[in-house]
Amino acid sequence: MRIFNHSIAALAILWVIPYIGPATALSQSPPQPNIVLLNLDDADAEMLSEANIIEHFPSIATLFRKSTEFTNAHSTTPFCAPSRAALMTGKYAFNNGCKTNSETELTSAGFEGGYNCFQRHGHDQNELGVWMKQAGYRTIHVGKYHHSAFDFQRPPGWDDFSVTLGARYFGTYRFSNINRSDSPFYRLEDNQYISHEETREALGAIDNHLADRPDQPFLLYLAPIAPHAPQQHDFPTMAEPKYRQYAEGLLLPTDAPSYDEADLSDKASFLQRGPLKAFEKESLQVFFVNRLRAMKSVDDMVGSIVERLQQSGQWSNTYFILTSDNGYSLGHHRLNHKKQPYERGYNIPLFAVSPNTKTHQKASHLIAHIDICPTILELAGAEIPSDLDGKSFASLIDNSESFNPAKWQRSIMIENWAEKYVLGKPIPMAYTAERFYDQVHIAWSNGHHEYYILSEDPYQLESVYYDLEVDQQESLNNSLLNFRKQDVVPQITLTAPKSGSQVGRNIEFTGYMEDNSVPLMARLAVQSYRTKRYFNGRYWQDNYVSIPVAPSSVSTSINSWKHDLRVFSETTNNFDFLVSWVIPLDDSMQRGPLKFTVNSIDGNSIFAEINPTINGRTFTKPKQRVVGFHGSYPNQKVQVVIFNRDTREFFTGEEMSTNYTALTADPLPDNRWMKTLQLPPGNYSCYARGYFNDLFQHQPSIAAFTVE
Repeated sequence: MRIFNHSIAALAILWVIPYIGPATALSQSPPQPNIVLLNLDDADAEMLSEANIIEHFPSIATLFRKSTEFTNAHSTTPFCAPSRAALMTGKYAFNNGCKTNSETELTSAGFEGGYNCFQRHGHDQNELGVWMKQAGYRTIHVGKYHHSAFDFQRPPGWDDFSVTLGARYFGTYRFSNINRSDSPFYRLEDNQYISHEETREALGAIDNHLADRPDQPFLLYLAPIAPHAPQQHDFPTMAEPKYRQYAEGLLLPTDAPSYDEADLSDKASFLQRGPLKAFEKESLQVFFVNRLRAMKSVDDMVGSIVERLQQSGQWSNTYFILTSDNGYSLGHHRLNHKKQPYERGYNIPLFAVSPNTKTHQKASHLIAHIDICPTILELAGAEIPSDLDGKSFASLIDNSESFNPAKWQRSIMIENWAEKYVLGKPIPMAYTAERFYDQVHIAWSNGHHEYYILSEDPYQLESVYYDLEVDQQESLNNSLLNFRKQDVVPQITLTAPKSGSQVGRNIEFTGYMEDNSVPLMARLAVQSYRTKRYFNGRYWQDNYVSIPVAPSSVSTSINSWKHDLRVFSETTNNFDFLVSWVIPLDDSMQRGPLKFTVNSIDGNSIFAEINPTINGRTFTKPKQRVVGFHGSYPNQKVQVVIFNRDTREFFTGEEMSTNYTALTADPLPDNRWMKTLQLPPGNYSCYARGYFNDLFQHQPSIAAFTVE
C-alpha cells in the first residue's frame, strides 16, 4: 500500500497565549496558566475557513492572524454527545462506552449514550474537569454538556456549572449555580437570546473567580449551542435581532464537486439516492446563512471574554482554545448534517495562537479531537492518565516544524453508531474508519468498504478500495481491526422487532454486533410466554434451543445482522406473547450481555385440537367421524394419524399398514376440521397436528377411542 503526502483542508481552532513569566530566580516556578476551551456545536471547517473568519468574525480574526493553524484535525465520533464524551475522557467512544446521544432514541440503534451512560461508566468521576481540579484549577462549565438523563446535579469535576438544556435559541431551559440566588433550574424569557446568557454567565464566573482567588488558575469550558440547528428546524430563530439581516444575499457555496455529488455508485447502497431536491437546496440555503448569523454572536462572545481577561491582566497567562465537536455536510455527497465518514462530516476547526508566533502559520499534523484533553493537561502541568487514547500536541503549538507532519501520528480512528434521517427515512450510519495522514479507509456495518487517497481525490468522489489487490485490502482491514487493541466482551443490539409491538407471521430480527475485532456470531432464542416452549425455526419444543445468526461481514468491528423467522403460536385462543433474546459470541467464545424484546402475536396460531367428546368414545357404526378445531393461521392444514394400539398398525385411509401414515383432514367453516374414517374393530389412538409447509405443531392433540 502506498503512502501519500497531502494536506487536506481541515480547520480546527486552538489559540494559545501562554503566560509571560520572569526570567529571573531559577527557583521560582512559572504560574499555571488559565485555559479557556471553546467547543462549538456543529461548526465545520468551511464555516471557519480563513476567508470566512476574516470577512465575518472580527474577534476571532484578531487571534487567527497570529495563529498556528492545524489543517488536518478531525472528530473521532462526529456526533454531539459522543464527541463531547470523547473529548472529556480523552478516549475513543469504543473505549469509553458513550456511543450515541441516548440509548432511548430510535436512531441510536440500541447503542449506549448520553449523560446517564457517562455516569454509569464512572466518567463523571474521572474526566477533564476532575483532573484539572486535582491539578489545582478552579473549573467552570458554561453551555452544552451531554445529552439525555441530566440529573440536575453539579458534576464532581466542575466548581461553577451552567448547562443549556435543549436546542432553542430563545426561551431556553437552563441549570446553573453561577450567581443564582433562587432555583438553579430556570427558563429564559422568550425574548432572551441564549448566546447572551452564555456570555453573561462566563463573564460572571470569571469575575467571581478573580474576586475570590485571583492567583488560582482556572479552566473555562465554554460550549455554546451555536451554530447547531434549532428545534423543529426553525432556522430564522438562530439569529439574534441585530444579525437577522446580516449577509442577506450570501449564497451557500455549491462549487465543490462533492456537493450534490453526481455519482454515488461507489458509496454504500443505503447512501445511493437521487439528486438533491429543490426544497432540500432551499432549506440548506436558509440554514447556511442563519448558521453564519448565529456564529456572529459567538464571535461577540469571544471578543467579550478576551476583553475581560485583558482588562483583568489575566490574558498574558491564558490559553484560549477553540474547536468544534464535529464537522457538517450541507448537501455534500447528497447528505446533510453529521455522522457520515467523509471529510465534511468529521473535519473540524483547530488553530493555536502564542505570543511566540508573530505571523499566521499552518501545520498539517494529523490531530484528533480526543488529543485536546491531554494537550490541556500538559499545558496545565497536570498529570496525564496513562490510559488515554489521545496524544498531546502541546509541543507543536510554538514549534510545529519540530516534527515531520506526516509522521506525527500514523492514523486515528473515526466511528459512528447512530442512524440518521435522509428525507424522513432512517438509514444505517454505523461504521469504523481509519484516517491516515492523507488517506481514509471506511468499513461500513453492512460489509461495504471505501478507500480514498485524499492527495489525489480530496473530495472523496471515487473510492478505489475494490481496485486494490486482495493483499492490499487485507492490509487495510487488518490495520483497522488491530486499532482496537483491548480485549472486550462482544456487544449486540436488537433494533427490530420493537419491544411491545405486535408481530405477524414473518418476523425480521435485526440489530448490530460489535467486538474489538470481528464478532463471531449471535444466538437467537424465541420463547412462548404462554406455553414456556422454545421455537427452533420449524416447531415449538420443550427444551431450550437457540438459532445461530451470522454477522454481515468478517472484516469489520461493527456489523449489522439480520434473521428472518417465520413463526406462529400454538395457543388455542390464537394469542400469545413471544419473548425473544440474542446473545453475542466472539472468536474466543466470550459471551456478551443479551438484548431482548417482548412482542404479542395474534391470529397466527397453528394447532389442531380434537373435540374432547371423542376421547374415550366407542363407535358402533361402520363410519366414524373425528372432528376438532384448529388455529387461525391462514391456509393451515390438519394432519391426522390413526394408530391401532392392539396391532401396532396405522390406518392408510383404506387399510391398516405397519408403515407410518398421516392423513389430511377436511376443512370446515369457522376453523373446524373433520376426518371421516371406516375402521375395523380395535382400540385406537388419534393424533392431530396443525401444519403449514414446514411449520408444524410439535405436541399433537391426542384422543383414544374404540371401534366395535
